[in-house]
Amino acid sequence: MRIINILEQEINLKKIKLENELERVLNNRTLSTDQITKEAIDIVNKLTNTNNSLVTLGSYLNKEEKKQN
Repeated sequence: MRIINILEQEINLKKIKLENELERVLNNRTLSTDQITKEAIDIVNKLTNTNNSLVTLGSYLNKEEKKQN
């Protein structure tokens, strides 16, 4: 179960980094609107994938927990 905790923490860390990067891009006044939009969409897509990974992992853990009971 320890590896599952490590995996969960790694995914959460990736999510936090992406959220920070999104905030940095949105607040960057040196980029053009097109650059901000392009980068923000790319980061949001990565965040979506990361969130989906967390949901999938959670579903897997719930399913495994039910098997054990």
